[in-house]
Amino acid sequence: MKENGAGEQAGCVAVCRDVTWFAKEDYMVTYDYLSPSHRGRNLVHVTRLHVADLICAAGTGRVLDLPSGTGALTQLLIDREIEVVSADLHPEYFVVPNRTCVFADLNARLPFDDARFDACVCVEGIEHIESPHHFAREANRILRVGGKVYITTPNILSLRSRISYLLRGYPKQFHYMLEIDPRTGSEQAIAHINPIGFLELRYVLSRWGFRVDVLQTNHFEKKRSLFYQLIRLLLFTKGKKAAALHSSVDEVRQMLLSDVVLFGETLIIGATKVADSG
Repeated sequence: MKENGAGEQAGCVAVCRDVTWFAKEDYMVTYDYLSPSHRGRNLVHVTRLHVADLICAAGTGRVLDLPSGTGALTQLLIDREIEVVSADLHPEYFVVPNRTCVFADLNARLPFDDARFDACVCVEGIEHIESPHHFAREANRILRVGGKVYITTPNILSLRSRISYLLRGYPKQFHYMLEIDPRTGSEQAIAHINPIGFLELRYVLSRWGFRVDVLQTNHFEKKRSLFYQLIRLLLFTKGKKAAALHSSVDEVRQMLLSDVVLFGETLIIGATKVADSG
């Protein structure tokens, strides 16, 4: 299990582009309108850089970038000379020069043959879809055995997010699960529809033929706070009896108590396909 914060992987050439290199003004206006509660793009770019370095370090062959959005991660992979196929629900937003983007809906069957890819990357996408189970099944189908799926998502089990849920009734980055259309004043569809924590995501991946072997983050929040460290010490006193019953339970408990889960802003999870889901 690889566990740490964002950083370069040995043997990879980090290519740090300006975080706005890919942004068309009209696209960013549309994006901010669709998802005004989304956090700053700097941290999202750090996440993409970290995922690109993980893929590079793994020596991965053909990669599916889904959802590819404007193509920021696609460009990072191209810069690392990695073969990448880009797909998105809105391919018209894709702006990488001399590249195409395939239409694909994460809520439907993906338009790719079985075992076509060595890796599938879903950066900031799983919280936007109706069924994580469906995505995991499809990822299993399009990956070869031994292939990797990389998923990033807001860390709703961080101490900061747990306190937000306690005080406000919603985890961080899922503000009331309500957005108002500024043009009409009426409620509109939101982007973040499915907050998913590490426990559920680990189960979903395990259920459909994957083994989690990478647990990292893009950024640590409040790690040095005395208040949060006291809460962390309290959590270490819980769950010991259940963990003693089976090594698998103990492994999950250790991940729950890791700095990545307790203080990470975004989860970066890598899982290996160990079997076909059937």
